Amino acid sequence: MPAPSDDDPFGLDALSVDALRARPGVKWSGVDGRLAAWVADMDFPIAPAITERLVELVTTDVGYANWPAVWRSTLPERFAARSAERFGWAPEVDRLFEMADVMQGVQVAVHHLSRPGDGVVLHMPAYHPFLATVAEMDRRLVEVPAQLVDGAWAFDHDALDERLRREPARVLVLCHPHNPTGHVFARPELEQLAEIADRHDLVVVSDEIHAELVHPGHEHVPFAGLGAGVAARTVTVTSASKAFNLAGLRWAILHAGSDELLAALRALPEHYLGAPNLLAVAATEAAWRHGDDWQRAVARRLDANRRLLADLLAEHLPRAGYVVPDATYLAWLDLRECGFEGDPAAVARSQGIELSPGPRFGPQGEGFARFNFATSAPILDLLVRTMAG
Repeated sequence: MPAPSDDDPFGLDALSVDALRARPGVKWSGVDGRLAAWVADMDFPIAPAITERLVELVTTDVGYANWPAVWRSTLPERFAARSAERFGWAPEVDRLFEMADVMQGVQVAVHHLSRPGDGVVLHMPAYHPFLATVAEMDRRLVEVPAQLVDGAWAFDHDALDERLRREPARVLVLCHPHNPTGHVFARPELEQLAEIADRHDLVVVSDEIHAELVHPGHEHVPFAGLGAGVAARTVTVTSASKAFNLAGLRWAILHAGSDELLAALRALPEHYLGAPNLLAVAATEAAWRHGDDWQRAVARRLDANRRLLADLLAEHLPRAGYVVPDATYLAWLDLRECGFEGDPAAVARSQGIELSPGPRFGPQGEGFARFNFATSAPILDLLVRTMAG
């Protein structure tokens, strides 16, 4: 494997397929030798600050941590400070609860704030665990379908407002920024959604896990940061796991702006939601204190890759539809005109590359696939060539 250089100090382009295939994580080890462009993990090496802190910890002490309580670490205060600094929203620390991951937080909120048969609003296509949650909890799906407007993904919230008059809902799960389209909800969109939520008495559960992966020209606005009235009907769930590639360590945080959810969570026994993972807390703290140079380098590589992907598709798969995402490292590819028969991801799999099948994200995903471009430029080129067959 090539060594990191002065131009690439973190080795983001010093990746080889053989080294990636030797990793134990599911992204590369779970695809039977195919190239991996599916699950939302990045290929890049771990930030040095995180590695150093974890090595220090596992070679000294992994016993009970010296935290304010067994079930609460010091990260809520750090998260509140980082949110205020980066996004201008200062969450109330006494309303913060640590979770194993963002999906646990979303499900906790849906469980406590709605009942079987209640409507749950989702922007479609939707992150597939959201769809599974709605189905498994016996909630009723209220869809807001994506549409292409002037070459960009958009959502018709006027239509949602009208639909809610006929089909009331209780919760709006907002994937913000949006997975899989990469759409960033701008402030006017969020303000309209806030008005709709107020008018129809919706609690907004805002998944902001990709907030630190917004590309130049766009801005992340926390939904709860729109004002005190909006915050009072908002539950925010997020984590460092996407921006710093820490998904396997299992840590997230929930802000219960909703008094109803706050009361429900405070009524639970203190160990009911489990205790934070010691290694996850250490890794997140190291990321937030010392990992920003790494994260900025990753952001630059992702920005370059989202534009490089457009060039590679134009050269090798010119009939593919691709809207350059505003955020994330995930591309939502329209492959309906590319000559694939059936599910494009199944065809790509037969050609030696694993993508995320579009239909997993709902009916709007027929003929689509989600493509993960968080890798080196040479491997991205290889991925597209392989997909094109």
